Amino acid sequence: MDRRIWIVALVIGALVLLAFGARAMAQSGDEVGGRRTITVTSTATVGSEPDQATLRLGVETQAEDSADALADNGSVTDRVLAALKEAGVAEVDVQTTQLDVHRRTIDRRTPQERTVFVAASTLAVTVRDLDAVGGVIEAAVGAGATSVRDVRFEVSDPTRARTQALEQAVDGARAKADTMSAAAGTTVTGVERIVEEGAARPVYEEAYRAVALSASDSSVSVVPPDELDTSVTITVTWTIG
Repeated sequence: MDRRIWIVALVIGALVLLAFGARAMAQSGDEVGGRRTITVTSTATVGSEPDQATLRLGVETQAEDSADALADNGSVTDRVLAALKEAGVAEVDVQTTQLDVHRRTIDRRTPQERTVFVAASTLAVTVRDLDAVGGVIEAAVGAGATSVRDVRFEVSDPTRARTQALEQAVDGARAKADTMSAAAGTTVTGVERIVEEGAARPVYEEAYRAVALSASDSSVSVVPPDELDTSVTITVTWTIG
């Protein structure tokens, strides 16, 4: 019995020694391989001149029969497409984004109440000459477009502005890290991690409502913004020592 107790005591002692040894090794590893870091967030914004606009033009027709409403819509749309081409818009810059046929009750709760079918289509049109935007709208309306839902000014290639914004954001993050580490009596020694939190695409939307237009609207003036902003936010973890 005494021998068994002695053996158990030896085993327990060995386990205790192993536990303390592992803990000491872990502490030593943290001291040698551990890094002190500082994390900062930086945002940069770069302005770019817009060089294209995207319009959403609506064509709406109605008839007592759904097939007639759809056929009428196709005829009007063809005229609008021809007018856009005449105004200098390339075929590849025009896309049909919506085509819908639905019932509508008109003159509701009156003796003239009746149901008609409405065909509605939407064209997305890219205009690459900003000086021509107003003329393109006029041409489309004159050919039968019934609404202009919005005008979006854009930068066709936002990559350059985004790259500049990223560079400025990194410079800003380094300046922040240098200031904070100096105040704490340390210096920045390297980069541990960089994460891009998000980037805003440079788009400006003109407040055109989906209201009916007619050929009597003799002129349309659309003035683009001077610049569109591309914003980038990053988070950088720097090592310090």
